[in-house]
Amino acid sequence: STTPIVSKPVVPAFPGRKYFQTGTVNEHVTKLGKQLVKRGFGKHYYSGPGPRWSDADRLNVRDFQRSRAALKGDADGYPGPLTWRLLFS
Repeated sequence: STTPIVSKPVVPAFPGRKYFQTGTVNEHVTKLGKQLVKRGFGKHYYSGPGPRWSDADRLNVRDFQRSRAALKGDADGYPGPLTWRLLFS
């Protein structure tokens, strides 16, 4: 018999903090927002997620950070490499 290969999710590379600042518009914000919703952290969106970084994005990221012990002490609402990796893995 063949054992099925269970692949781990591929974590997209963290694009950098500059993409997640007030007023930025890019596909990384959309990707982040969709993953937050998928993981159950989208309650602050009225509509979206979309490509414009907003307070809703920041609040949803903060809620995700508060839910993880490794991030709880630095729950500022802005994704860094560790937040990104944990969110997408």
